[in-house]
Amino acid sequence: MIGIIGAMASEVDGLKAIMENVEIDTISSVKFYKGILNNKEVVVAEAGVGKVNAAVTAQTMILKYNTDSIINIGVAGGLDRSLSIGDVVIATKTAEHDMDTTPLGDEMGFITGINRVYMDCDQRITDILAECTAELGIHTVKGVIVSGDQFICRNDQREKLIGMFNGAAAEMEGASIGHVCAMNSVPFGVLRAISDGANSDSEMDFPTFAKMAAENSIKIIKMYLSKC
Repeated sequence: MIGIIGAMASEVDGLKAIMENVEIDTISSVKFYKGILNNKEVVVAEAGVGKVNAAVTAQTMILKYNTDSIINIGVAGGLDRSLSIGDVVIATKTAEHDMDTTPLGDEMGFITGINRVYMDCDQRITDILAECTAELGIHTVKGVIVSGDQFICRNDQREKLIGMFNGAAAEMEGASIGHVCAMNSVPFGVLRAISDGANSDSEMDFPTFAKMAAENSIKIIKMYLSKC
């Protein structure tokens, strides 16, 4: 069973629409759509925006549906300077950029308990996703995706995430899903299409381009399911 999590309806509705043999459960206010997609057993959920919503959804998928892997899809702000709107970032690892216990001597992003900053994405998932974007001719960057409960829309925020984490993209869910998967030893991947530049233009760009970017990530995940 493959778990697929998006934050917003636009990020998952295209998948739900083509699923077969669908069963729906509502758990912790989240609807989980279990069914068949491209001959694979999947469970798809719209988690809602933010790290807690994403973490609750990921943990539920693992406990309720015994998922073999989880992929987070959707949109993000681009940090890597080569990225344009509609391009894609595939995470090699994730980090929670708003986790800050530096007054205690920890590195920025350090998570006590699992004692790390970065959660490594599954190599096989990452490689297949990259194969899909190459076949579709979509410009793709592999790198660190950083997550926090903030919409990044200022140049100083953007530069901080590049300098501190070498971030390629910024969003609000992927690293918390990675956190949950790391705690449960479940392979995970994060695929993000760029909807804005995580800068002073982001508030204007995001509503305009988020739907288009989300459609790119859906197109890629459908191809991924035919290959994995």
